[in-house]
Amino acid sequence: MKKYENLFKQALIITSFFVFNVIAAEPVSYSPAELTAAATDWLTEQLPADASQNIKIEVNELDNRIGNKSCKAPLTFNLAQAITQRQNTIQIRCNTTDSWQLYVPVKIDEIIEAVILQQNISVGSVITADMLTTDTRERRFIRGSLVTHAEDVVGAKTKRSLSIGQILTFQDLCLVCKGDVVTISINDNSISVAATGVAQSDGSLGDTIKVMNQQSKRAINAEVIAVNLVKVKF
Repeated sequence: MKKYENLFKQALIITSFFVFNVIAAEPVSYSPAELTAAATDWLTEQLPADASQNIKIEVNELDNRIGNKSCKAPLTFNLAQAITQRQNTIQIRCNTTDSWQLYVPVKIDEIIEAVILQQNISVGSVITADMLTTDTRERRFIRGSLVTHAEDVVGAKTKRSLSIGQILTFQDLCLVCKGDVVTISINDNSISVAATGVAQSDGSLGDTIKVMNQQSKRAINAEVIAVNLVKVKF
């Protein structure tokens, strides 16, 4: 009798296992909207944790005319290019014997804070604090070295005419202009000395220009580090 009980238990286990696999193998149906949402969620998870607030993603909706898609396995997702590429494509794939794949176009933009002009400014104007504000913009619209702090450029002069709403870059300005009297900072180990000089050419942040030392009357090479401030390069 015990022998038959054991056989019955084994048969019950085998039957249960078979039924479980049949249920597990049932395909899951996804509408185009659900597939789009799943692709969006997956892409969001791929963003670095510290960058998720500074990235804007725009996933194109799948066309409803493709109808529902079914898959017996979990869907897999892949990006066609590196996540740093603005124009990209998400591949959605069903990896079963009845495999299928769909491609979803996506745009990935980095959002940054920038200094923006509050008014039109003519060439040669001196920048004042009331001309500037800060706002968020997509990095793709920026050409040049971005100005991120308005106070860094107050007192600089414009090299070209600028329009209201325009993003300000250091290429738009000369922090030191030809003929300006500038402070020359000289730092050599523990020694720090300041002198005055006259700029021999225009320079923006990081540029190397010639400056005539007013005391020695010698021309020296110096790096522009702020408005009307240069540092001697050894």
